[in-house]
Amino acid sequence: MASLTKLNVARHQLATALDLFIRDRDPIAVQCLACGGGELIDSIASSHSIPTFSTHMLETVPGLDISKLRSLQRQYWNAFKHMNDRDGKPRDDTETLTAFDDTKNDAALFVGWWDYYAVTGRLPLPVQVFQIWWYALNEEKLVPGSDLHTIRRTFPAISSCGRTERKRRLRRAVEKYRSDAATLKDRRTEVNPLCFPASVFNTTGNQINGDHS
Repeated sequence: MASLTKLNVARHQLATALDLFIRDRDPIAVQCLACGGGELIDSIASSHSIPTFSTHMLETVPGLDISKLRSLQRQYWNAFKHMNDRDGKPRDDTETLTAFDDTKNDAALFVGWWDYYAVTGRLPLPVQVFQIWWYALNEEKLVPGSDLHTIRRTFPAISSCGRTERKRRLRRAVEKYRSDAATLKDRRTEVNPLCFPASVFNTTGNQINGDHS
């Protein structure tokens, strides 16, 4: 049994969010879990002076400050979890709620897992597949010299597909590579399952089987 840590908690939230996302389930739950885990892993990284995705954004995007960045990152999450503003007055989130859909979860998951890797140096195999999927949909954001061959081979012409087909291809790729021996043997692959059953917690609720910190 391993004690539950902040890192474990971040990992549980991010992993459950991705599991739901891959299976094309509740996007609101995905957003809340991804943002909760992402906020926590960002803080963990910062507390150890590890550069985060937010650090990268602040260094590369002109005119962007931390307040603007957090507002962008958490706009939907804040609309979901807060009834009132900081002055205690009811928030008007109508426009934000109307604009939300599952595509808003792509970046939240990508950023959270980026920071998780920065802290741990490892990623579950489904996360690695998800990252390639994200790269395939955002080639214009990649640095020169990126391995476009692998990205396009894994998800050929995916940008021309609709959202339903894109998610279907993600699910198929996760299943295809789930048992890939070479990837599983790589030290950068975290071999624990993406999600854990409730039984991993003991009766006091403060310990879990398997330490993925």
